[in-house]
Amino acid sequence: MTEPVLCYNFKFEVDGAYAQMFADALFDYCDALSHFERDGNPDGPWRIEGFAGEMFDKGAVETAVSIMASAVGIDTPTVTFGTYEPKDWVSENLRSFKPISVGRFFVHGSHWNEEIPVSKTALQVDAGLAFGSGEHQTTKGCLAAIDWLAKRGPRQNALDMGCGSGILGMACAKTWRCPVMMADIDAASVRVARENAKTNKIADLVTAIHSNGFQDARIRDAGYYDIVCANILARPLRGMAHDLTSTLSENGVVILSGLLAHQEQFVLSAYRDVGLSLINRFKVENWTTLVVG
Repeated sequence: MTEPVLCYNFKFEVDGAYAQMFADALFDYCDALSHFERDGNPDGPWRIEGFAGEMFDKGAVETAVSIMASAVGIDTPTVTFGTYEPKDWVSENLRSFKPISVGRFFVHGSHWNEEIPVSKTALQVDAGLAFGSGEHQTTKGCLAAIDWLAKRGPRQNALDMGCGSGILGMACAKTWRCPVMMADIDAASVRVARENAKTNKIADLVTAIHSNGFQDARIRDAGYYDIVCANILARPLRGMAHDLTSTLSENGVVILSGLLAHQEQFVLSAYRDVGLSLINRFKVENWTTLVVG
């Protein structure tokens, strides 16, 4: 009998004010790393979780956590190490993913073999390990926002920050036939986004790069953006307000998502502080997508 293949992970929780710093300190120890608000509460603890195909050097990880805790003046979080059996997420996704229609967009997987509805823009998305099959309420809200903006004139240069599968960047590319920069902190997501761009025959319009927020100079070098999509989480959206607006063209607009309805003012206040104001909002169940400019 074949032994199951195991993957390895570690996790711990820390105050949200320090989550990004801990994530940056541990990034090189993992094949992939996530940090997110637990229970969607911006004032609660954040979970940091690392993943790898080989066993971690536990001592090195614990030392890195301890050093960072000392640097920010907090007690050292307790790190839990574990294993799990990896899933074929692509197959899992295909089995459950039904086509989704949002505005002008018709999102489907590669398993869809029926006709695309007339007048719809098809987006073939196989998310695999990346976030963004179109099913989540935040993605639907962003697609609705892009559809709304498409009725209000052309766009020349787009950025999809935290691109995941690339669905929002592809929606921009297909809508306006403009160049699109895609960036994500997760290297697996970048690979998926590139493959999806090829599948959708827009690879000539898309540049997908691995970047922690706006750190990669290629994001700035691509010029000013007149549309930016950022479907991430409430606190990172606040944290990137200054960097994001510094890359925005004079008449540019930003689509902000990944926030629960009660987090709207928490995020919006940061963008008002840098000179942007609310243009529109799209609500899907408990989730809100904001358009600011």
